[in-house]
Amino acid sequence: MSIRYTSDLIDSCSGRPPQGCRLCDRGAKMVLYITGVCMEDCFYCPLSEEKKGNDVTFANERRVDGDDWLDMVVLEARRMKALGTGITGGDPMAVVDRTVQAISRLRSEFGPRHHMHLYTTGSFDKEALGRVKKAGLDEIRFHPPVWMWGGFRFLGRDHEQGNPAEARQVHELIHEARRSKLSTGLEVPALVDPRGSSGIYSRGLYHLLEYAAREGIDFVNVNELEASHTNMGVFKRLGYDLVGDSMAVKGSYELAFRTIEKVRDIDHQRRTVFHICTSVYKDSIQLRNRLIRTAKNTARPFEIVTEDGTFLRGIIETDDPSNIYGHLSRVYDVPPELMVIENGKVLIAPWVLEELGPEIEGTSYISEVYPTCDALEVERTPIEMKAPTRRFNK
Repeated sequence: MSIRYTSDLIDSCSGRPPQGCRLCDRGAKMVLYITGVCMEDCFYCPLSEEKKGNDVTFANERRVDGDDWLDMVVLEARRMKALGTGITGGDPMAVVDRTVQAISRLRSEFGPRHHMHLYTTGSFDKEALGRVKKAGLDEIRFHPPVWMWGGFRFLGRDHEQGNPAEARQVHELIHEARRSKLSTGLEVPALVDPRGSSGIYSRGLYHLLEYAAREGIDFVNVNELEASHTNMGVFKRLGYDLVGDSMAVKGSYELAFRTIEKVRDIDHQRRTVFHICTSVYKDSIQLRNRLIRTAKNTARPFEIVTEDGTFLRGIIETDDPSNIYGHLSRVYDVPPELMVIENGKVLIAPWVLEELGPEIEGTSYISEVYPTCDALEVERTPIEMKAPTRRFNK
């Protein structure tokens, strides 16, 4: 049976999307945030205070550390039945030993079909590139910092002029990655020019994408610029506005589209695939599909999976959860698979709790949570008291 991808992915690509994007579209990629350490300090970085600049590791939303951190990474991949892993940061190549360990372990656990891609600024040498390739990396996405973009203007031409050494280093790494048969691309944001800047960022984006098209690089992902609570102050000072109620920066999508249209046909023989990844797509498609996949694979009999990939579960808060649990079992014949005691609370099937609410001591409510290790609560709804109408024999 052929695999269907969302129209959001297909319609925003100039050709066949890279494998990393195809698996993200299905929600089938675990996100391995390997470190917050990075050699750059990009003003548009959206990372939280907990992550940015800190040497911490997360598998999806689960923080992993200690001697068994790799076991925890594998556990998280199994929870969602991941078909691949996206390794990000910070810059994973800033902690290349750890990154190699993770790639090697995932490859040994899940075999050659587990697709792994990695994001990096390109601040490393060819020896490090060879190590991640040998460990089992499939795809690499270079994110050169914005100050470097203009330096790609003449790279690869017969008469190069004044290219900075840093841009040339990334250029050489790109060629080495392609030579070693890694799927190789660029992934950068469409940076809107600050007010009064005379097009400094848009020109740099053009030079970078024009370089990719000339070189026939496999793919370029241009991300719609997004605001976060950590970069919002800088964005306001630059005069950026947001699109409606979203976190997308106004004008970023249009800039990405215009720039791609200018460069996409530069080389008709070596077609680079260009893709615009919008803010809405990341949240409503990629993240949502990953949550749905995780929820369906981890839901217990007393949890309902919603269309958004969250769980609905009944909660009873009481001073004596064991007594309440026993009462529900003895008096109402609630089967053990429909309730459990966790963290001093009784978790119970919401349809059962809705029926038995008036008979239960304590505070009762329906809780909607993410299917993550911390079960972050989205919303809670108190139970409307009414008399029970039946018992639960299953």
